[in-house]
Amino acid sequence: MYKTKQLTLLFIITLLLPFVSFSQKESELNVIRNFETNFDSLLSSYYIRQNTRVIKKSYDRALDNLCEPTSVSNVSDSIIAKRLRALPSNIELTYNKQVRNIIEYYIDKGGARVGVMIGLSKYYFPIFESILDQYSVPHELKYLVVIESALNPNAVSRAGATGLWQFMYSTGRSYDLRINANVDDRKDPLKATVAAARFLRDLYRIYGDWQLALAAYNCGPGNVNKAIRRSGKNDFWGIYNYLPRETRGYVPAYIAACYVMNYYKEHNIAPAILSKPISTDTITVRRDIHFEQIADVLNIPVEQLKDLNPQYKRNIIFGTQDNYSLKLPFRYVNDFISLEDSIAEYNKDKYFGKAYEEKEYITKEVKLTHKVRKGENWNSIAKRYGVNVRDLKRWNGNRKTLQRGSILSVYKKQQVEVTKKEKEESPFAEQNAVSNDAEVQSQEQTVETTSKDITQETTAKKTKDTKKTKEKQQKAQYHKVKKGETISSISRKYNVPMDEIFKLNKLNKRSVIKVGQSIRVK
Repeated sequence: MYKTKQLTLLFIITLLLPFVSFSQKESELNVIRNFETNFDSLLSSYYIRQNTRVIKKSYDRALDNLCEPTSVSNVSDSIIAKRLRALPSNIELTYNKQVRNIIEYYIDKGGARVGVMIGLSKYYFPIFESILDQYSVPHELKYLVVIESALNPNAVSRAGATGLWQFMYSTGRSYDLRINANVDDRKDPLKATVAAARFLRDLYRIYGDWQLALAAYNCGPGNVNKAIRRSGKNDFWGIYNYLPRETRGYVPAYIAACYVMNYYKEHNIAPAILSKPISTDTITVRRDIHFEQIADVLNIPVEQLKDLNPQYKRNIIFGTQDNYSLKLPFRYVNDFISLEDSIAEYNKDKYFGKAYEEKEYITKEVKLTHKVRKGENWNSIAKRYGVNVRDLKRWNGNRKTLQRGSILSVYKKQQVEVTKKEKEESPFAEQNAVSNDAEVQSQEQTVETTSKDITQETTAKKTKDTKKTKEKQQKAQYHKVKKGETISSISRKYNVPMDEIFKLNKLNKRSVIKVGQSIRVK
């Protein structure tokens, strides 16, 4: 009976072995496919195209070193394991068949690709190391980028993971990466690395094991926790068979990347000589600027700007809207700082058009129409629009009675948004401005701008009001913030543009005001 059970178990294991082997191979193939896809995309970048020797989307079999003494197939397991043990690492670099398979792929079948990775690492790795050190996570985590994106900041996976560190949308947003119509910080090497360092640090605090943290980085803590519960184990190789298929190849691929990026010379792989500048600097941009404007004024290729600043989706930096930066080769930095205003004005209409012109406000006399409702009278209507009862009656033929549903004309000065050019050409221009958040009129009112001639009396009154407004603006006025108030509500209360309040108080759109805080409004 016991012997029969043994034979049955042996028979089942024999049947399952091909499936286990297939599962392992499939997890390795997923890693390889991702690497190849990201690398092929990388070939379109400006700096790679400067070196024609590496513009090959498939490995050149004439350069294949499978039969060379330096190929992995000719290096024993003991030597590879010994080399891995010699690497200084806070992360356990386990050596097994899965790791060897991926090392063989990188070196024996992808040597030219690895050469490009080595060339790019001269630029990226110092950036990564500095940020990883700042967040107290191991420097060797920089090798994750090799398997995540092939050092391609524009890499996008089938699931939507984006950038060097392959952040999903929700994870990127939770680690303060901006993702909108104009910018995707997941492609910003600096900001994405900061987010990755924080995320990896948080994962290590959960598991206390870097291999588990790496697995969770790939498939999420939920899948790792589920694998731990099902396996009853608390280490990567213990939960290996319970992880998603792609994640099973993830840690072996990381270990293989560590080996390849450190021992490429032993396998006769030469780093590609790329033109990517090692010396760059990052500048805060204050104006709205298109890459074409920078390129034309500074005589720098647009493709180079895009390659150094891949986070900008439309090749536009909206410096007036948020805190945005620009990375440039060091030799262009001083020129940009001194010429920023000139760059922003260069062919401005061509790149931004009227929709992006700086808006200003003028006061015009406009005609409002009001539909009389039940219970309304001359006084209540005049009070609603802030006009004189006598004027209201005069505008409407000095009628003595009001009927429900009748239409009244109301003439009132109103601030209108215009471009700077329109303001200069307008005969109604004044020096006062209003908030963008002006109170919306009733749905029953329709507003139409008219060219009604202003009487001498109205013109004189306007001049007097303008003089008073200027005198008031010369005196500083403060408002003490009350509970529930916002900059927008304060702007409406004092009839002062929000931009002016920001400027007077050195605030920006992200600033938070507190109850009791004194805000200058004039």
